[in-house]
Amino acid sequence: MQPPDLPDTRLGHAGAKGTIATMTRQMAILLIAVAIFAGVAYGGYQLGFWREDFLMLAAAPRFEGNPSKNAMEPIVMGAQRIRAEARVVPVRSVELSMPIEGVVQEVFVREGEHVTAGQLLLKLKDTRQRMLVAQAQAALNRARAALSLLEAGPRPEEIAQLEAALAAAEANYAKLADGLTPGAIAAAEAKLAQAQADYRLLTVGADPQELIEANANLELAQAQLNQASAAYNKVRGNPDVGMTEEALALQQATANYNAAKARVELLQGGARPELAASAAAAVRVAQAELDTLKQAQPGELAEAAALVEQARAALEFGKSGARAEEIAVAQGDVDIAIAQLQDALVGVAETELRAPFDGVITALDIDQGEAVTPDLPVLQLADLSAWRIETLDLSEIDVATIRPGDPVDITFDALPDLSLRGKVVHIRPVGENSNAAPISGAISPGDTPLSEQVSGDIVYRVVIDPETHAEQLLWNMTALVDFGSRR
Repeated sequence: MQPPDLPDTRLGHAGAKGTIATMTRQMAILLIAVAIFAGVAYGGYQLGFWREDFLMLAAAPRFEGNPSKNAMEPIVMGAQRIRAEARVVPVRSVELSMPIEGVVQEVFVREGEHVTAGQLLLKLKDTRQRMLVAQAQAALNRARAALSLLEAGPRPEEIAQLEAALAAAEANYAKLADGLTPGAIAAAEAKLAQAQADYRLLTVGADPQELIEANANLELAQAQLNQASAAYNKVRGNPDVGMTEEALALQQATANYNAAKARVELLQGGARPELAASAAAAVRVAQAELDTLKQAQPGELAEAAALVEQARAALEFGKSGARAEEIAVAQGDVDIAIAQLQDALVGVAETELRAPFDGVITALDIDQGEAVTPDLPVLQLADLSAWRIETLDLSEIDVATIRPGDPVDITFDALPDLSLRGKVVHIRPVGENSNAAPISGAISPGDTPLSEQVSGDIVYRVVIDPETHAEQLLWNMTALVDFGSRR
């Protein structure tokens, strides 16, 4: 029996060596390829390539056949494609709260309802505020009435009443004075009045009208003196002629004539210094005599004199009207009352919540009868007539190449068939910490802030306006913004 054929060991050793050599060469080629890929990847990272672009390039399938049809387009070294995740937000939104605490009286809107600017959305109970308005209005009416009374001045019937009061006071005083010392106080008052008039005449100068009146008085005194002389001559033979009324009347007429004559001479001759001094002394003497007479009377007479002065002062005050200072004070009271009324009206307005602009109630977190805490949001209002796209994951390296007005392409995760063009309208100049930077107005209650989904230290907010309005978009939908390639 023939032994089985054994393989050629020489050939087998040679084949094994060839296989090992082939595997060694393939491993070397693979290591070299890995090293080259790693170097290119690191260089691409340093040049700003996005890692996802490199992964797409590395994962791209190889194509057989015509390279001109199947090969990828060449990548320009030094350029980077900038993309960013974003959110759809309204063009305008606000969370509204009440400035004061209170209890909701009525809610006038529902969630999802369209409202117009100035429309009443919510009302708190305002019983206390309206009571303060009524009090302030009453105070204003009172202040205005007091001002009008001062500005109008006294009425004619009020002046007549004051004049009658003065006449009654003077009559009562005269009755008391004549009953105690007949004619004494009246004569003293007349003497004082004459002395004062003489002093004014000497110090101020004569008035033509006064001279005319003085001459008339002199003529009257002359006539009275002639009449008294004629009457006296009829009884001058009587033994007791000095005690008769005719003698007393002649004496009084003579004194009146001499006084009238002296006054005319004084007015005609002018005043000398010694005459002025003498007239001043005569005023002091007449005043002293009058004061002595008044002080010598019982208290009832002094009280009557005080009532006369009081009535005279009241009449003068009534005729002069209110002073400018009093009117100014009354006007100030009116101004204060107006300010208090305005403050009370503000209190009423603070119980009302009105829409600051046209929009849609997107959130409503209050109901009738519930208590409201100041500055705690109770509803959210948004203008959904236009959308904006806001992103907050652009690093400082990325945002440095973006400018307002740059065109962008926008796609949406939830709407793969929708693609919009837009442009950059605003780049916030202040970077934010990516761990604590929310997108303003884009986060509704219960949503996860975009800042928790991005990485990096400092990021920048970029606002984009789409060229067209897409009705199918909703608030907080995720978008991808392609800013194109930047060198």
